[in-house]
Amino acid sequence: MKTLDYLLTTHVYFRRIFILISLLLIGWLDLATGFEYSITVFYLIPVSIAAWYEPTRIALSAVILSGLIWLYSDFHTGHIYSSPIIPYWNAGVRVISFAIVAFLLIRVKTVLAEMTCMAMKDSLTGLNNFRSFEIQYEIAYRQRSKEQQSAICVIDLDGFKQVNDRLGHSQGDEVLIRFARVLQKSVSSADIVARMGGDEFVVLLNDTNQQAVDTYEGHLRQLFSRTEMKRDFGVDFSMGISLFYELPHKPDDAKHHADGLMYQSKDLGKATTTVKAVEV
Repeated sequence: MKTLDYLLTTHVYFRRIFILISLLLIGWLDLATGFEYSITVFYLIPVSIAAWYEPTRIALSAVILSGLIWLYSDFHTGHIYSSPIIPYWNAGVRVISFAIVAFLLIRVKTVLAEMTCMAMKDSLTGLNNFRSFEIQYEIAYRQRSKEQQSAICVIDLDGFKQVNDRLGHSQGDEVLIRFARVLQKSVSSADIVARMGGDEFVVLLNDTNQQAVDTYEGHLRQLFSRTEMKRDFGVDFSMGISLFYELPHKPDDAKHHADGLMYQSKDLGKATTTVKAVEV
């Protein structure tokens, strides 16, 4: 079942061919068994797959095709009705029934996706939370090639506690939100940004090197200076960056190295960055 789910999830052409062939086979079975045996429920298998894995228009197409195949089979089984309207009525009822099941599955899928997104996002900043970071880190670890270097950046805001003490937690939240936007602008779509909690953030830079890391650090500080958050709130940030020639299997191990470098930046007077290449 896991293999089938993987194929249905990742291979669009396989999934659509599977849906079509399933409908045709069920239609053939419906035709072969005659009108005395009802196998209507089996049409829900490809309809359900289409509703769960495909866009709504494809699911609707599967619903309509199911009704047409059933109608064709019904006409050729020799079933005699008291009125010529009855088979069309039955086909319409089946289409409506299939459509209701498809709609309910689509709704469940949508709600599940929304709940998953909420569970994986930091409610304040909209960044990935630590759980989401762990999952995406694992994916990045599996997909990277041996030639690729990666970097983990741990970032901690300087002066954030004073903002909460002087201006209140609402302004502290504003600082976190604005800084999260800076981090989102600083990375490419292949990189991962997450909030660890409090005023600590982490960034995974995929497929990078020493020069690219230095460039990123300068780019991030430039973006930060444009926000004038230091003038408005009196905050800055300290950062530790670990450049890995071979990414550790566990995200905690990778983050541990960068954490130590971030605290070195704090000891050096804050608002600085410490970078070190690490061989695991």
